[in-house]
Amino acid sequence: MEALFWSLALVGHVALWVELVNRLHGLGWRRSLIDALTMACGAALVAAPAAGLWVFYLSGRSASEPAPLLLQAYAWLAIGALAVVVASRVMLVCDPHRDKRTRLSLRETVDLAGRVGAREVCAAGVDRLATLPGNELLKLSVEHRDTPIDRLPHELDGLRVAHLTDLHMSGRLTQRYFEEVASLVADWSPDLVLLTGDIVENTPRLEWVEPTLGPLALAGGAYFVLGNHDEKVDSGELRRRLAAAGWRDAGRAAYSVELRGHAVTVCGDERPWFPAAEPPPERDALRLALVHTPDRFAWACRSGVDLALAGHNHGGQVCFPLIGPLLCPSRHGVRYAAGTFRVGGTVMHVGRGTGSLFPIRWNCPPELSLITLRRGSGR
Repeated sequence: MEALFWSLALVGHVALWVELVNRLHGLGWRRSLIDALTMACGAALVAAPAAGLWVFYLSGRSASEPAPLLLQAYAWLAIGALAVVVASRVMLVCDPHRDKRTRLSLRETVDLAGRVGAREVCAAGVDRLATLPGNELLKLSVEHRDTPIDRLPHELDGLRVAHLTDLHMSGRLTQRYFEEVASLVADWSPDLVLLTGDIVENTPRLEWVEPTLGPLALAGGAYFVLGNHDEKVDSGELRRRLAAAGWRDAGRAAYSVELRGHAVTVCGDERPWFPAAEPPPERDALRLALVHTPDRFAWACRSGVDLALAGHNHGGQVCFPLIGPLLCPSRHGVRYAAGTFRVGGTVMHVGRGTGSLFPIRWNCPPELSLITLRRGSGR
């Protein structure tokens, strides 16, 4: 029994610090502070088992001698944390916010390594990682969804919205990768193209913005917000380059556009990393909102948003059988890792990320979504 107790404590210890890191990264604190706290959590993750190892094997403790009270107390804390995490994962299966009305009408995998070659879309060295067995980094999942919207006017039934998120232009994936993604979106000829943040990782990649994303803004229906990783570069310069490429900044203003004879409001919320924009006008119009983190779902519900699009969590990026994702930088943990959610008349789709900074994806391929709005049948 003692071995079982300490084994559960060890698993709970890992769960405790992983969940803490998840929630830290959902806060809007300075990146330097978050990074420092993350390193401290990593140190604690290693230090506690090391302390236990010393007590049990190196300190000369006899088998009948009880462990120090402080270590026992921490073990019970870790087991309690494990119980909470397990209970929350079980509850996710029957999460009432999980949307049961959205229908996945098409899912196909575009193998970019086979299509254009791993060396064309990955930097040197990354191509080897990208082609490891099980790594889905270059297996872009193209997904078409039919999403019922309660307040959708009859004339807007069938409106098509392309959703890109978390491109993370860093150089690990090449400019060719993003050109291929843009080409797939352009082939759809969507009514709107919406990009929900984490676009550029470093200053040299600002040069990629106009040639890769510019072609998607030719019809004037392209909108964006920034994410937390966009703080790594001059965000003002990034906004200017996107505007020069024809994109509209929903993070700084709400737009009222006419589609098929009906007013549609496109707005954004970049909190907690950037200040809030002006309130969206025309509350009676259909409302589409771009948010980077799904933690803004409550704001979308309060604001009467009909469809919110988010990213940030990458679906966890590495998902284990039965367990699912472990790492999601959200105040809600893994609840909104990816998928479609509904509260009342507000629907939120959380993309798994169209690009990636960390060059490994397992059971969690990158996602490119085309969302077709359908008339709802009531709440």
